[in-house]
Amino acid sequence: MSDLHKKLKSLRRERKIDLEAIEKRTKIDLKYLKAIENGKFEILPSTYIRLFLKAYCVEIGADPIDALHQLDELNNISKKNKNPFNKDKNVLTKNNETEEVVETSKIKSSENPYRKKSEWLKGLSLILLLLFSIYIIKKIVTDDKNSSFDKNIGYVSGLNPITDFELINDFIIDKTNSGSVDVAPPFMVKIISRKNNIWIRTETDSTLPIENILNSSKQDNFSFVKRFELLVNPAKNIDIYWNGQLIPYLESTNYPVKIHLDGITRTVTVKHFVPQS
Repeated sequence: MSDLHKKLKSLRRERKIDLEAIEKRTKIDLKYLKAIENGKFEILPSTYIRLFLKAYCVEIGADPIDALHQLDELNNISKKNKNPFNKDKNVLTKNNETEEVVETSKIKSSENPYRKKSEWLKGLSLILLLLFSIYIIKKIVTDDKNSSFDKNIGYVSGLNPITDFELINDFIIDKTNSGSVDVAPPFMVKIISRKNNIWIRTETDSTLPIENILNSSKQDNFSFVKRFELLVNPAKNIDIYWNGQLIPYLESTNYPVKIHLDGITRTVTVKHFVPQS
């Protein structure tokens, strides 16, 4: 159970995914991503620990449901170890005889009324601070979504722009396929929409993500050196070519698909998503 963070870190390194790239896509602070990989889950905000872990697993291709299950088991073990009834027993040895001593806590019959009022005020302050934090986070996410939508694509009927958080919260990975492609630099990518208008988000090397609309029977071209990522919604009647070779594993679907092209290892990874039931 304690090896959860080690397995996740090993998988990320094996797939050559940078923490900075995960931070950029999920908006999760780098220190929290490092805390996940170091097994220091207590550093993460308790309200978002499951959301952060799930987003991290999706980005590295791990099973988020299994990871959350292991996290729950880890928390249960931690709570059991902190149970005062498990640690209030000490064993004293004298003259080769073992004597068990059970320490019990003393219950005070009365409490200082000022202390009770102070604790009540602290609790109320924490609740107000938590509510304010949730409001700020929701506002930031909403503003980022609206700003990106207005600047890059505008409104087109029937299309569904999607954020990383929506992808994590509303969808699950249905299948992941990866394999090698026989290509050589310079790398060129061609995206063709055969029948439908589709929404796409592209990220080339170290550039920021760019959202766009690819109209029916149109194509778009991109060049990259080391890395190219594409998020399509819906991935219906679309063809993607890498240096003239048709990308494998891509199925026509009404749901999002994320494609990752690695120019260093000459590999392609395709993730198909379906709505959570």
